[in-house]
Amino acid sequence: MTTDPTPAPMSHRAVLEAMSGLMLGMFVAILSSTVVSTSLPKIVSDLGGSQASYTWVVTSTLLALTVSTPVWGKLADLFDRKTLVQTGLVIYVGGSLLAGLSQSMTWLIACRVVQGIGVGGLTALVQVILSDLVSPRERGRYSGYLGAVFGVGTVAGPLLGGVITDSFGWRWCFYVGVPFAAAAFVLLQRTLHLPRRRAEVHIDYPGIVLVAGGVSSLLIWVSLAGQSYDWLSWQSAVLVGLGIGLSAGAVVAERHARQPLVPLALFGQRTVVLAVIASVAVGIAMFGTTVFLSQYMQIARGKSPTE
Repeated sequence: MTTDPTPAPMSHRAVLEAMSGLMLGMFVAILSSTVVSTSLPKIVSDLGGSQASYTWVVTSTLLALTVSTPVWGKLADLFDRKTLVQTGLVIYVGGSLLAGLSQSMTWLIACRVVQGIGVGGLTALVQVILSDLVSPRERGRYSGYLGAVFGVGTVAGPLLGGVITDSFGWRWCFYVGVPFAAAAFVLLQRTLHLPRRRAEVHIDYPGIVLVAGGVSSLLIWVSLAGQSYDWLSWQSAVLVGLGIGLSAGAVVAERHARQPLVPLALFGQRTVVLAVIASVAVGIAMFGTTVFLSQYMQIARGKSPTE
């Protein structure tokens, strides 16, 4: 008599139970990016920040998230995925608590980077673990649940941030995600049970450094040009040249990497390219409106964060 090594598929209820902690973790991830948007004018005013630092409070988190996401994905092939997603939650909580205690814009931006690293882990590992739980045929169905959580977090974050800022102060915008993260940690511990997997993985350290350096150089240039120096100046030339050079180096490194951070072959697929373009458009619309429209309404129109 032979036994089938393939595990039986999970029931719908079992999958939802296992996903409960993942969905709460996803809510924490999107909440961290949106809840602070309506409180930024208050934060920058209290900490004596500039327009550049206003932008970097959001940009630093997104940059850390973007660079760390594929790294977390690589680690998922080396270590226990449940432990990794819980580690991401712990990193997020630590960054949030420190951000709420900030006394300067530099300290706040550094803490937002820590938050971004934790959120990068949540973003990557939620998708990886979902692939462990359900078959490709059913994956779209359960991805819809994650999409619904994403939508709720996107809509609720700015409103929640405005109410908290007016009622308790902007520091609580960083604390509000901590109870959700703690609840997600407990749910994951109780409901998520995954088989141990291990694969040979080579982390693309040159790719990490070059991608992060190239993007950071261009972001620093865009943030400071026109304020700290002219758009047409030697500082602009250095930062733009450095950004382009590092980005070109990243492309070369990714072509020759054994396991590239960003597989360039993906961009030969029309679907992937269109999906990236759509994601860029959504990101511009979402963060452009929530961050800068909030600044305009509060500073130029005299509205409160809640309004």
